[in-house]
Amino acid sequence: MLEIDGPTMGTYYSVKIARPAEGLTAEDLRPKIEAVLNAVVAEISTYDETSELSRLNRNSSADWIPVSRHLLDVIAEGQRIAKLTDGAFDVTIGPLVNLWGFGPERPRDAVPTAAEIAAAKARVGWQKLALRDDPPAVRKARPDLYIDLSALGEGYGADRVAAWLDEQGVADYMVAVAGAIRAKGLNAKREPWAIAIEQPMPDRRAVHRVIPISDRALSTSGDYRNFFEKDGKHYSHEIDPQTGAPVGRQLGSVTVVGDVGMVVDGLATALMVLGAEKGPALADASGIAAYFIVREGETIRGFGSRDFQAVLKVAGGAE
Repeated sequence: MLEIDGPTMGTYYSVKIARPAEGLTAEDLRPKIEAVLNAVVAEISTYDETSELSRLNRNSSADWIPVSRHLLDVIAEGQRIAKLTDGAFDVTIGPLVNLWGFGPERPRDAVPTAAEIAAAKARVGWQKLALRDDPPAVRKARPDLYIDLSALGEGYGADRVAAWLDEQGVADYMVAVAGAIRAKGLNAKREPWAIAIEQPMPDRRAVHRVIPISDRALSTSGDYRNFFEKDGKHYSHEIDPQTGAPVGRQLGSVTVVGDVGMVVDGLATALMVLGAEKGPALADASGIAAYFIVREGETIRGFGSRDFQAVLKVAGGAE
């Protein structure tokens, strides 16, 4: 097993390759994998002021603004999920993310006022963003529209690394960028890759269950790692575009399994925002393989959508 890991996108990446080809070494692979991830950062990061997305956000033009095909594809997926979820997912949520202290601006030491939230919400709305496919371009209905692709970025990064490994002829690998994972083939034991889903607890790490996957993508979104507390109240980085505030605490995490990392990454966030009732309903109605962990008093309960159970059966996992 070859194992390579390191920092990226303000988090970490990990690549594991089972039964690597003779002569393939971690030392050779590391700079090439990191070059792929650095290219993603240069396209979609809001933390890098020189990235293509940061330049787009600073552009106040009301006309069509040319963008790269890569950037357009990520934004287009965000718009597709926004339509599917009736705006529960929104790539223009950047002003609210920054207002609550979860963006590149400095963290807040106070909860935003109602007036501040209202002002930020006025700049948010996926329907204020138009896309053109050929040639690739976007147009803003407001010059101060601010796009944040963080909810797609980790999955997109995993997709790009997976595509590069495919080009090198690697047959068995697992790529993780934080909670977004792409797995192909089998692990060192010649079994599906075993992905641990954590208990949604901020004070310790414990495994809730293990999900076997092969030739699939998986992403988990939760409220228990990136948050702050003020006056005894928990404020998650998962922000509802409709209210302008962090989501409630009943739904602890959502894991989505599918074929594309960017897609499952965005869907996991969207289902978190929709919550413990609307999220599972949308998953069942839309054929999304999702696993939900909800808090019920002092206990937690996990359950999967109909399609999630089907995924487990194909992978040979216990329901």
